[in-house]
Amino acid sequence: MKYLMILITTMPILASTAFGQTYDRKYTAAYINSKTTDECKLFIEKKNIRIEFNNNGNPVRIDYIFPKSINYENSLVYSKDEGALVFQCYSEAGKCINREIPKHGSKLIYDRSNLLLDCTPEEGEALAEAGKHLIQLYINKRHTRSEPFDK
Repeated sequence: MKYLMILITTMPILASTAFGQTYDRKYTAAYINSKTTDECKLFIEKKNIRIEFNNNGNPVRIDYIFPKSINYENSLVYSKDEGALVFQCYSEAGKCINREIPKHGSKLIYDRSNLLLDCTPEEGEALAEAGKHLIQLYINKRHTRSEPFDK
């Protein structure tokens, strides 16, 4: 009886682990990259997010995004006009995105970055949700998600 009780209480946990989707950093980045253009990709790093723009496989622009300074609640959006996911810093943070231009060896600081997408407006909105979730995963170690981005 004791073993039956343990089995009954642990089954929901085991089932959710075995069959539930894990919306972790790796999954979320892959989801976002599935809709980016060939020239632009997002990479997750230990403490920041990197967006690389490439031309013939060579990086031409690299943006380093520091999640704690991104205004994900209000300014991480899909821009239909740009065809991009836009990351913008909190106004209090000022310019918080480090941009490197490898060809020129220059490093500049900006208050926004864009990730070029190849998607419909509906998919763009789902990608904005994924971007917000990704930022939250960096900010709050206990943050989780149980619903798909394109709900």
